[in-house]
Amino acid sequence: MVKLDIGCYVDGYIAVVAHTMVCGNQPSVDRPISGPQADVLHAAHVACEVAQKLLRPGNTNSQVTKAINKVASDFGVNACTGVLSHRLKRFVIDGNKVIILREETDQKVEDSCFELNEVYSIDIVMSTGDGKPKEMQSRTTVFKRSVDKNYMLKMRSSRTLFNEVNAKFPALPFALRALEDERQARMGVVECLKHELIHPFPVLFEKKGDYVAHFKSTVLILPSGPTRITGLKSFEAGSVKTDKILSDEVNAIMSLASKKRKKKNKKKPV
Repeated sequence: MVKLDIGCYVDGYIAVVAHTMVCGNQPSVDRPISGPQADVLHAAHVACEVAQKLLRPGNTNSQVTKAINKVASDFGVNACTGVLSHRLKRFVIDGNKVIILREETDQKVEDSCFELNEVYSIDIVMSTGDGKPKEMQSRTTVFKRSVDKNYMLKMRSSRTLFNEVNAKFPALPFALRALEDERQARMGVVECLKHELIHPFPVLFEKKGDYVAHFKSTVLILPSGPTRITGLKSFEAGSVKTDKILSDEVNAIMSLASKKRKKKNKKKPV
């Protein structure tokens, strides 16, 4: 399974999305996939729906975390550690208000309540393994400027890279290929990383043989209800089959209406 994770911004306003695609023979109603691969896809899909439905004023981030992990339990998979869903603001992709996908003893976040007109990137990653992906030899080429760090760089290539980042990407992520001289940037990035002037977006791996499903969407908290503005349809109905059954708790959340119905004005008799 291949994951695509992309984002864009217009005048500082950000939208992000991620999708998981099955390589090779595409699943269909006539040739559905099943087993662990289907379970993890369904779990990630349902977790996205549950998280979106709980994004309502007055609800808390811990409610969403608890519900997502209940979904993972229902499908016999694990939510991945180290994954955060951030509040998005203008020129800010990683706001302070977050939803943690899975709490650990050393990974916790402060409780917070959702408010009207907030925007969140709902980031869901499920695994058939233990849900603790690790970095390997593959190097990332995507970074973000650490705005609270400063250092007098020694190497010329590092200074060139850092000056270009400050000019073009002062607050949002960038790829090395977006810079004028990618070869020089690859040399300069080492010193910038060493002194924490930029933050890497690492490439993570699960154990061989484990399946990972990743879906991400941008959700607005509007008066009419939570509204998803990015994200593809997870998969064709009937093409991914699972024998797992949702718990009553998860079914109750799934039954919530995403949007409030508009009341029709009754015409007064003439």
